[in-house]
Amino acid sequence: MIKEIRLRNFKVFDDESFNIKPLTLIAGINGMGKSTLIQSLLFLKQNYELGFLYNTKKKLRLKHDFVNLESVGDMCYTFAEDKNVGIYIKDYSDNEYQWTIDASDAGSEETDYTYEGADIDELSLFDQRFIFLEAERWGPRAVYNRTESRAYNTALGIQGELTPAYLNNALNTNEEIGLKEMRHPHLKEEQTQLTENVNAWMAQIMQMPALKASTTDIDTDKIKLEFGMTGTKGKKYSALQVGFGFTYCLPIIVALLRAKANDLLIFENPEAHLHPSAQVELGKMMAQAAANGVQIILETHSDHILNSLRLARKKGIISKDDINIIFVQRDFGTDNGIDVTFKDEIQITDNGKLTARPEKFFDSWDDVLTKLID
Repeated sequence: MIKEIRLRNFKVFDDESFNIKPLTLIAGINGMGKSTLIQSLLFLKQNYELGFLYNTKKKLRLKHDFVNLESVGDMCYTFAEDKNVGIYIKDYSDNEYQWTIDASDAGSEETDYTYEGADIDELSLFDQRFIFLEAERWGPRAVYNRTESRAYNTALGIQGELTPAYLNNALNTNEEIGLKEMRHPHLKEEQTQLTENVNAWMAQIMQMPALKASTTDIDTDKIKLEFGMTGTKGKKYSALQVGFGFTYCLPIIVALLRAKANDLLIFENPEAHLHPSAQVELGKMMAQAAANGVQIILETHSDHILNSLRLARKKGIISKDDINIIFVQRDFGTDNGIDVTFKDEIQITDNGKLTARPEKFFDSWDDVLTKLID
């Protein structure tokens, strides 16, 4: 597992270190640099898959299917005095991994680098079980492809586009959940099949009893995703006939249930298109996975997910040492005219309270309520 990330001259960060826990929530208002932390990891993962992180290669590519940093000038901190970008990672075994990247050629889409540290194959980031689901996931489709041409796609697709095909194969191979602790509490001890647990968790999160996702072979290349629900006389509905929330949260649920200990999952805006009550249930599920050895980094704007994690702490589902909140901010008013991006790290106490509540940290509800009362 990743324990610490330090970014130097990377995009909006001059020099900042981040403590990464089994569950790390990244928050902040738009445009502050939340995505930068995730992009640093995707940048490395991208170049690993391209074969550029080994000693035989001395170039890093900034544009490809995981992330597009456009050019060296866009990647490098605007006010950097020395044109070197640093990405440093430490894992829970205290192994260190350090990439120093030449940022002197601002217009280039590839750049030189040096590396110092442990064997990079020890990092969970480079494991084939790694899952990244970006904010712009696939919504409802009439049919889904079994494969996609995007380079080095993950098992579920970067946009969740391969999730129906994955479920179809999981049913055919009788795949089981990655961790027995993630078996849905309403299922019997022996019910560890992935697809039946996906449906049980889906029903709980969407608060629709007997909700079931199923797949049908269309031909050798295409899959149809359907949903069955209570009160429909057994009728199944195409993904096109149900809300966006179903297809947006399905890849998140599958990722959590297929994950094994020490897997790394990165989710952008897992709350997208979900009712607040569903966001709360999804947050509790993520807390349970992290408490049982899965590492999750999530970027979110949802106070409902935050509050579900606070509730998970209060109920003892996840410990203080297993969760961290990173709140990214920017100071536009420095005396020397330099924009400074920085972060606060906030913990959740045993009773679910926050150790700090900076301005703009999920405070819109309180602000609006105060104005309504006045």
